[in-house]
Order: sequence, then structure tokens, then C-alpha cells
Amino acid sequence: MAEIKTNKKARESQRHIYKGLRQILLRKPLAEITVQDISEECNISRSTFYRNFDNVIDVLDVMFDYFYKRYLTNKVGQPNQLLFFFEYWIKHRDLVTIISHQHESIIKNCIKRYEIMTFANPYLIDIKCSILSSLLSRWSSSKKETPEEMEKLTKKILNQKCIDILLRNEQKM
Repeated sequence: MAEIKTNKKARESQRHIYKGLRQILLRKPLAEITVQDISEECNISRSTFYRNFDNVIDVLDVMFDYFYKRYLTNKVGQPNQLLFFFEYWIKHRDLVTIISHQHESIIKNCIKRYEIMTFANPYLIDIKCSILSSLLSRWSSSKKETPEEMEKLTKKILNQKCIDILLRNEQKM
């Protein structure tokens, strides 16, 4: 998997490619999109694409990874981390919607990458990844509930211990 570049020009290219892919996704399913489609949409060369990404799926994977890392950094110190989870992801709902409709495993795989670093229990990792990705996918599809409504709904469905495990940065079990 590629990653967000540190070079300003490369980052701009990556954003441009991502935006181009989002435009194409309005017309065509992800499975049918080629690097050539993106190159034409963005008016870039194939070599520019491959300097930044390994393949078409990688564009979404890299972007979701970038936003997930930012979420993990920003959630530290938040007094209500469950509410913050929904407030953060509502800003990126369009990306979550695209991924959940086209290639939902990107969400699970990204969450799992970061949870493996903090949790040793593979069952706990799988449960956490499944719940978080399901919440994001369902919520992005419904587009009805506010972050506050999602916080209340989640608290109604899950007990506080489950919520603490979902939002914890390190294992304390």
C-alpha cells in the first residue's frame, strides 16, 4: 500500500487523483474503473498515477488510512470519544459511503492495521473492526442520523464496557 506523500506537489497530485476517482465513481462502479480512466479524468500521465498509488483500490485505501490516522490522533483527550467518533466521520461521510458501497474491506483492513499494534487478542481485534466498520458503513448509507443520534443509538445497543473497548487506544485487559 502506498501512503500520503510528504512532498507538497506529490500530496497535491494524490488529492487530485482522489477527487478524479470520486467523480468517476458517480458514473461507474469501482470494479470497472481503470488507471486510464483516472488519468483521463485528471489529465495526468499513467506514470504520475503509479508514482503515487499502486492501483485504483489503493487510492481509496490510502485516503481512508490517512483520515483514520488523523482520527486516532485527534481523538486523544476528547471528553466524549464516542460522540467525537461520529462527529469526525460525518466530515468524511462521502469517502466512507464510497468505500462501504464499493469495497468495504478497506475500512476493516485499515482499522485492523492500527488495532494489531495495540491489541494482542485477535478475537478482540476482529470484534472491534467489525463493529466500527459496520457502524460507519450503515450510518454512511442511511444519511439520517446526526452524530448525537448515533451516539445515543450506539449507547442503547452496546453496554459501556463494549464502548470503552471500541474506543480504547491500548489494551488494559
